[in-house]
This record gives sequence, C-alpha cells and structure tokens, in this order.
Amino acid sequence: MGVFGRGVRVPPVSLEGLKWGALALMVVDHLALLLFPGEVWPRLPGRVVFPALLTLMAWHLHRGMDPGKYASRLLPFALLAQGGYALVFDTPWFWPLNVLFAFLSGVWMVQGKIFPGVLLSLMTEFPLGGPALHFLSRGQLFWGAVMAGGASWLMGWPLWVALGVFLLTLFLWTVVAQGFPGRRVPWWWAYLFYPLHLWILGGLKWLGVFSR
Repeated sequence: MGVFGRGVRVPPVSLEGLKWGALALMVVDHLALLLFPGEVWPRLPGRVVFPALLTLMAWHLHRGMDPGKYASRLLPFALLAQGGYALVFDTPWFWPLNVLFAFLSGVWMVQGKIFPGVLLSLMTEFPLGGPALHFLSRGQLFWGAVMAGGASWLMGWPLWVALGVFLLTLFLWTVVAQGFPGRRVPWWWAYLFYPLHLWILGGLKWLGVFSR
C-alpha cells in the first residue's frame, strides 16, 4: 500500500525500468558535475537517483529478499567502484566511500549489525543512507524518508533540496509498491554499470576531456 492513503494509486511502472532509468539519470548527473562544476541547477534532476535506488532495494528487503545475498553482491562492486569514484569527484581514494557502501551499510543493519552498519554509513557520501535503507526495509517510511533527506542535507545540498528528497522518497515508495517486475536482465549488469561508468568518466577527466 502507498503512503498517501488507501485510495491513492499511481500508474504501475516497471521496477526494472525504474532502476535503469535511475542509472541513466545518474550518468547525466555525473556529466553535469564534470561539465558544470560548482553549479546546482544542472544537477537537480540527479537528486532522484538515490531515493529511487534506495526504495527499490528497501522494497525487496521488505518483501523478504535475503540481505546476505545483497551484501555479497554489493561489497565487490563497491570496492571496484571506489577508485573511479575518487577520480570523478576529486576526493581521496578512501574518503568518502561511494553509494554502494551506503547501501551495504543498510544491509548490515538489516542483518542486525547495527553498530558497524552505522559506522560504515557515516564514512560514505550518503552518511545517513544506511539508516534510511534500514528504516524503509522495516516499513518505517517516515523515518526512512527523514534519513534520506538528511543524507542529502549532510552532503551539502540546500534544505529545500533535502525536503524534496524526503517527499520524493515517500512518493517513490508508493510507486515501487504498486509496480511490476518488468523485463529483467542479469542482476550483475546494473552492479557492473556503476563502477564501469565511473572509471570511464574518471579516466576521461584524468585525460583532460572535461577541462574548462
């Protein structure tokens, strides 16, 4: 059921399509970062990406998917992505950690590893991303959305953007809850897409393609 009331429905969407749409928008967001550094407006559409992927993963955990399976998938691709992430965002190689580590931290919390999960989450680009996933997977939608919005605020986005992410998380939970699986591809395609696009963009940046 959605969070806006029993009678409120949205047109059903493909969950697989939503995932790949979010990944495509993520590439656009990272290109905007490289082409328009320091500018807020070109990157605003990219604020959809985190709550979209967050609600998808939380929904599957909420419906009973084994968190151990998620953990075993997330860790190797998170490690693989970190170098490319550092190149794109021009950060030290081990701080902050990329978003896959934020999702992993939430999965750890779902497994009952609360302290290491919170600690890992605080080391990522989305410091409250782990608790957001944990709360959403338990059906505690308000607190999950608060954590998602708070993560955006701690990243340095204005408070009005954080409020938008809060509301968007609630809305996307309704969308995901009323969605259908869609035509699926092998699970590892999406996981590999994340580090691959970072290394490509990071390599192009290193070569000076995005120099202004």
